[in-house]
Amino acid sequence: MASSSDTVDVAAYFRRIGYSGPGTPTLETLAALHLLHPQAIPFESLDPLLKRPIGLTPGALQRKLIHEGRGGWCFEHNLLLADVLRALGFQATGLAAR
Repeated sequence: MASSSDTVDVAAYFRRIGYSGPGTPTLETLAALHLLHPQAIPFESLDPLLKRPIGLTPGALQRKLIHEGRGGWCFEHNLLLADVLRALGFQATGLAAR
């Protein structure tokens, strides 16, 4: 899948987190992604520390967390994972929390 501002590069995401299973919306896939994502993509707060803006578009999230090999804040992780899950056929709903 090609990376753009609207499309998630699922193959690149799978490589980033080390997932080699099927891309089907099953409980097993969900459990594997849920396990591997935080092991491969760390929490990181460098951008706010350096006073750099945080992009929350799918393209910006993929660029930073997948292609640049960086980590991000919780909302960056959650948005990326939700985009990946939707691309695989899961129903994902974003909720705000504080």
